[in-house]
Amino acid sequence: MKYIFILLILAGKLPAQNTWVSQTAPSLQPLYGVYFIDANTGIACGSDGAIFHTIDGGKNWSEQTSGTNYRLHSVFMTSSTSGTIVGRDGAILHTINGGASWQLQESPSKLQPLLATFFRDSLDGYAVGWYGTIIHTADGGEHWHAQKSEVTTFLRSIYFDGNFGLIAGEKGTMLRTTNSGKNWELIESETAENLTGVCFTGSHIAIAVGDKGTIVRSIDVGKSWHCIENLERNNLRGVSFAGKIGTIVGESGIILGSIDGGLHWKKESSNTATHLLAVHRIDEKHAVAVGLNGTILRKEEK
Repeated sequence: MKYIFILLILAGKLPAQNTWVSQTAPSLQPLYGVYFIDANTGIACGSDGAIFHTIDGGKNWSEQTSGTNYRLHSVFMTSSTSGTIVGRDGAILHTINGGASWQLQESPSKLQPLLATFFRDSLDGYAVGWYGTIIHTADGGEHWHAQKSEVTTFLRSIYFDGNFGLIAGEKGTMLRTTNSGKNWELIESETAENLTGVCFTGSHIAIAVGDKGTIVRSIDVGKSWHCIENLERNNLRGVSFAGKIGTIVGESGIILGSIDGGLHWKKESSNTATHLLAVHRIDEKHAVAVGLNGTILRKEEK
């Protein structure tokens, strides 16, 4: 009887660990990017220059003035006050007051859409986009400069771990740097599918995801890759880790979770069939995903 009681308690806890809760959407506009500074403070961005801000973990969102109607694809915050958003036509927006106001920065990408951004610190940042576009700033965005990528495919995701960096894109494109982005080398990713998200998990491990359920994993800081079995064939759109705990999101509301650094993945209930386009795992207990129709989902493990 004692063991049955313990099993019942454990069984009762399992649903809470795999439950994603829908949050009140600030609008019905598609959301393409999300970033949380901590469990309470976050920013999401999307179509028609939409930027939304929360300070209560997403229970309430307030709209911020972007000053543009560009589609905004990606947001990265280096602190509670400083952040960068990139989007269509090479748009770069920067804030130094937590998003109370956003200023357009001069972009060397001209009219090429920027699809992702990542900052190594408050000054050193990158953005990537269409036709192999890579741009870099060393002064927090005051000045941006184009870099050579030697590829012409769309680059959709970028992530750094110390001096190591990875860029993932169409047709299995994978670029790697070992010197903080000064030079980029084309790496064999072991897939020809479009890659849409990449991140490091720590301990030299990296994960990239893409179309048709593609998941590839590296255990040598992105130097070599191997495919991870995934029976779900939905197009995957984003991946994020906090330590060994990871989350992948994709089309038709697909959410996959890992607790072992991305070696194994298990489907989680999202309670939606809406396409999910981005995810940010805030820490090992909190994660937020966004997508079409203003969809915002939050997971909070007890």
